[in-house]
Amino acid sequence: MTGFYDTTIMNDSRDPRQKALTFRFFSRSFAYPNEAFIKELKTSLEELRDAPDQFREMMAAFEHEGIEALQGEYTRLFLNGYPSTPCVPYESVYLEKRMLGDASIGVQAAYSQWDMTVAPGLIDHIATEFEFLAFLASAESMGGTLGEDARIAAEAFMKEHLCRWMPRLAADLGKAANLEPYRLLAAALQTIHCPV
Repeated sequence: MTGFYDTTIMNDSRDPRQKALTFRFFSRSFAYPNEAFIKELKTSLEELRDAPDQFREMMAAFEHEGIEALQGEYTRLFLNGYPSTPCVPYESVYLEKRMLGDASIGVQAAYSQWDMTVAPGLIDHIATEFEFLAFLASAESMGGTLGEDARIAAEAFMKEHLCRWMPRLAADLGKAANLEPYRLLAAALQTIHCPV
């Protein structure tokens, strides 16, 4: 293991471009499964050099399920399950039991340092946090001072934000998912090694 990424998922953890593509794959995995979902996820997977088998399995499982089944499962898991939503994909909900809490203010501050703006309802959504890490990894690939600043910012963001709650979301997802692609997503998330 190199750095704070499990190389089984992060491919070559020294290659920031591959980190960016991996984070983007995770981000897209949390998108609502509309008609473009499978195509976009597949494109993300194809861009990854030597993608892990776990990602290929997950992609095959997503392709195997019908779109309506995926939409129903996504809604139950992440939006409005009954009697409660098992995996609300927001940092504030996991850390503070409410939407748009103090955690979202901290996340927004991290985005602002890189001149990023995000729709208010998506600030601390897991897909947005992964997309921010993809952005930082892309900046890291540019090298120099910018690259080093981006690497440091990504490590801090993982430590201060994503890794404080994502492991619990992954565990909840693993327990609650009825469909294989979301169980595989949970397993993939659990292989991300967080900084200490």
